[in-house]
Amino acid sequence: MRVQIVLVLVLIPLLLNGCAAYQKMTRNEDCEKVIKNYNRMIRWQEAEKASIAFVDKKIRPDYDKTAESLRRRGVTMADYRVLAQECLGEKKTAESTVEFDYFVLPDNRMKTLTDRQSWIFREESPVEPELGEGWKLITPLPDFK
Repeated sequence: MRVQIVLVLVLIPLLLNGCAAYQKMTRNEDCEKVIKNYNRMIRWQEAEKASIAFVDKKIRPDYDKTAESLRRRGVTMADYRVLAQECLGEKKTAESTVEFDYFVLPDNRMKTLTDRQSWIFREESPVEPELGEGWKLITPLPDFK
């Protein structure tokens, strides 16, 4: 009987640590997917959709104004590259550096802009349920000039 109790007392911390490590790994994988999906949406001129899916509600009004300005000015994305990204699931933060190639019609000269993005992970909150859950962008959309 004592052996079983000791075995249970040893296995409980191992099980809890395993769950925490799995949650951290899953959060990091989700972060990488979110960064990739967000930048893909920007590349295909879907900034308004990206705003709803990925942008923190606190900065969304300013973000939406910039997205509308891009659409009105005829900014066309040609390509993007994720130069660096760091997902820190345990700290609930992430950073990414992305380069966008674009042009503004009627000018056909290609320009390049480097966007440094900051992300946070929001857990569901009963106090502020409107903020949503998951990885949220907390830096504004750059003004592609």
